[in-house]
Amino acid sequence: MKYNFPYPEFISPLMKLWLQQYKSEGMGEITKIGLFDWSFMPNKHNPEKPRRRPNLRSWEILIDSSFQRNIYFLEVNTDTLHVFEAAGFALMGNKYAFEYKLEKDLFIKNEKSLLRMIS
Repeated sequence: MKYNFPYPEFISPLMKLWLQQYKSEGMGEITKIGLFDWSFMPNKHNPEKPRRRPNLRSWEILIDSSFQRNIYFLEVNTDTLHVFEAAGFALMGNKYAFEYKLEKDLFIKNEKSLLRMIS
């Protein structure tokens, strides 16, 4: 299966496989694609569980639009991928991150989210 999609240079084969599995129908709607890592901050309500924030490292703008569909990746190891997605208009939209495990050439989504925000 070939896809005519302008993959940035920094996108790995694991990330391409995830895009083909989860976003094959809407790949033309992706406005920004990039990489991120996690930064952790103290949590005064639960000190044992620090707050997790995505730290965007590099990205490439694919489409200039007022409605954003942004996808950022963190490759944890050879079969684990964290995916942070942000969708909506500036200052209003949804942001969420999930962990995906590669098993037999298919990604299995961990149902517990790593991050979920409404802005």
